[in-house]
Amino acid sequence: MQTTIENYVGKISFSAFRSISQAARDEGHKDWIGDIPVHPELLKFFKAFKAKRYNVVPCVDKGTHPLWVKDEFGANKPIHIYRALSITFPDAVDFRSGSIFITHDGSSVVYCVESDKIENEKFSVSSDGYRIRHSKDMAKAVKVALKVLTTLDHDDIEERCGANLRQAVYSLNNEAQEKLYDKLSIPRDDLAQEVAHMIACGYAPSTPAFQKALDLIATEGAELRRMQSYKPRACFVWVKPNSLSYKFKEDSRAVECTQMDDVPELIRNKLAVLQIANNGDVIADVGIRVSDITYWVFA
Repeated sequence: MQTTIENYVGKISFSAFRSISQAARDEGHKDWIGDIPVHPELLKFFKAFKAKRYNVVPCVDKGTHPLWVKDEFGANKPIHIYRALSITFPDAVDFRSGSIFITHDGSSVVYCVESDKIENEKFSVSSDGYRIRHSKDMAKAVKVALKVLTTLDHDDIEERCGANLRQAVYSLNNEAQEKLYDKLSIPRDDLAQEVAHMIACGYAPSTPAFQKALDLIATEGAELRRMQSYKPRACFVWVKPNSLSYKFKEDSRAVECTQMDDVPELIRNKLAVLQIANNGDVIADVGIRVSDITYWVFA
């Protein structure tokens, strides 16, 4: 299937990917995964992995490396190809299970697997190598890939979207606090005048600043105070090609639905609003759209 902007999966821009792909094709490069020009050893590595993990989706998130080839005049020239592939799966193309890539130690090819599930004690926790396994034996590298580059479940995706929920609730709390404090940040001269006035007679605002503060509290005070400590019951929703799963934060397991009628009406209605929002949009009492397939619904 030809790669189009609609079915393209990768963090490199589609225009850059298409340009790299076309340049490699024009130079007669022979090793391809779909429309991705790759190093021949990476192609072998990926084919061996895919033979046992058939539904894997390869994608390009990193830049290319030059492969030096001889042109018709015998001179070396570079073709830019990929030596690394990120790994995802059809249900969660916005997220990565890890990556496979190759390097060269000067004498032979080294096959590498990167994943958050790897803890390589040869490296410090803060080092890039801590999450990578290396092997000159491709079969061993494939075994590692099969073990750690697996499909993500509901809890995996929910955990990766947790920061979006925290940021969304913080932004709603902060917006309410800023609005309240802005109106209640009254100059000292106004305060002194108002206190003197309060002592002299029954209280009635005598300064525009106090009047604005009173007006705000009268019209929006209850809602702003609610939003200051807003902590909604949150439900994480993952929309897949053929199903939908949801899980409230306090629950231990996600519920999988193959029919929209099986999804609770509360979630269905709020999801309909979020699906026409933009990624990152936060709507009080509705939720936040994290991506095209992931949402936090506020109950």
